[in-house]
Amino acid sequence: MSQIRQVIILFSICLLGTVHGQGSFRPPSIPAIIAILRYQNSPCTTDSNTPGTCLAQNDCLTRQGTPDGTCASGFASCCNFKFTCGGRTKENETIFVNHLYPKTDNGTNTCQVTIDKQPNVCQLRLDFEEFSLAQPDENGQCTTDSFMVRTTVGERLPILCGDNNAQHLYVDMGRGSANPVVLSVVTNGDMIGRKWKVKINMIPCNNLDMAPSGCMQYFRSPSAVVQSFNYGLPMEGRARYLSNLRYTACVRVEENFCSIKWETETLGSFSWGAPFEGNLTARGASGGLCNVDDFVGIDQGSAEGSGPGEDRLCGTKLLQDDYVISRSKPFQLKVRSNSDQKLNAENSQHGKHNIETLNNVQ
Repeated sequence: MSQIRQVIILFSICLLGTVHGQGSFRPPSIPAIIAILRYQNSPCTTDSNTPGTCLAQNDCLTRQGTPDGTCASGFASCCNFKFTCGGRTKENETIFVNHLYPKTDNGTNTCQVTIDKQPNVCQLRLDFEEFSLAQPDENGQCTTDSFMVRTTVGERLPILCGDNNAQHLYVDMGRGSANPVVLSVVTNGDMIGRKWKVKINMIPCNNLDMAPSGCMQYFRSPSAVVQSFNYGLPMEGRARYLSNLRYTACVRVEENFCSIKWETETLGSFSWGAPFEGNLTARGASGGLCNVDDFVGIDQGSAEGSGPGEDRLCGTKLLQDDYVISRSKPFQLKVRSNSDQKLNAENSQHGKHNIETLNNVQ
């Protein structure tokens, strides 16, 4: 019993000043201590309606967070680890936002943050909860605004711009590397409102949540929406999807599922590369016909899901009926676009919006 009392007394001293009244500090009560112990490090929602961590106020400040609301029955702070330009973090679930968030920013600026490598972390997952920058230029390049990820390991990640709400990226940090990851948003001009909110999740090495090697996107449910960056309504005389893309979106192979079906969500929601007109557009192009321009790759893809199928798809339709079935594992969608978007822009191509569904039919 005396040992327990000593622990409570020591904890009270550590929390001294955490619970306070109008301008004067007071020691926390026993109910306050119990509440803080119970909810310490548990998730909470801040007054800014963002995810937070329930911590004693001093602990929140020591870890470079911002107290934003209360938790633990009002005895602790809901600590907000979101940060902005010039910030540096080593905390999981930090939120990277534009300087004036939740308002938009405009003007010319470079906003850069650094994520320090932790010994047991091998990957980052970046979730774009909100992401709105300037649209790409007529060549599909992010020349006005750009979002960039700088890392010393793994594959080179694409430069992004436009509208990318609900998108995500996986970033390799390496097992032996100690180098940080740097996120940068560069904006030019004051005629556009920019806004972003990027959640940074740290994934431990050997964790089941890690994306397989080479997968920039990773979908872990039997059915999900997979769309290209900056997908949206067609823009007259512009291609919405970005040029110079080379990445792979992967889908987790679930037990007892033997194939995957890729289909467009709505009629016309696949528009990726030539051909743009003629008989081929009525059924979509595949194979060698897709070598001349941009394409998506699905190994052994066909309408029946049997035989060798085709590994490249392009045009304004997914094969004849806007769906493709593949039994080739692992389940992957390879995205490729070149640097020449002249014809893509003339035909106002807007990218791809597909639904993947795993099948257990033999």
